[in-house]
Amino acid sequence: MHHLLADQCHVITLDDKYKEPVLLAFLRLFNRLYNQLHRTDDVKDPIEVYFDNQIGIIEVEPSETKPKKKQAPKVATASGSYKIHQFDILAVIEARNAQEDLKAERIKEFEGKIQDLFKYVRDSDEGQRLIVKINSDVSEDEVYDDFAKIYRKYKILNRKSVGEYFFKEMEDLVDKLCDDFEATIRKTFD
Repeated sequence: MHHLLADQCHVITLDDKYKEPVLLAFLRLFNRLYNQLHRTDDVKDPIEVYFDNQIGIIEVEPSETKPKKKQAPKVATASGSYKIHQFDILAVIEARNAQEDLKAERIKEFEGKIQDLFKYVRDSDEGQRLIVKINSDVSEDEVYDDFAKIYRKYKILNRKSVGEYFFKEMEDLVDKLCDDFEATIRKTFD
């Protein structure tokens, strides 16, 4: 083989002895036998190379898609006892009402935890200073920073009793908690 350089493009030409049909047939047979002897179970794309008397052209053969097996549908079962209604829609409404009751319980639980946090802020020395700052002409950023410090201290001291879920939900809402605390302070002094 020898290389030619033409206009900054590399061109590879084959000597005539490598283009002979007998040699190409031998290489195809050798390749097939070699692959049969050294077979692997790895899945590879089937590629076929054919020659047009100048260059080798690669043709990718599309593989057949295998039909997916359908799985048997699974039937959901309810735990506990339930009422049988004349209409299915009543069962759906009953389930939704139960979910709403759970949501209402969680909201009351969060409300109680927020009230405990506000009580902690009011009772702490840092909280007393924060209340003074809220009632004076201190910048909003300073109030937020002081509240965030008190919140972090409360989080460290009460992580186990309050629960990780509360702090996870409130992580991005510390400024909003501060606004709500400020509203309760202003309501008290009005």
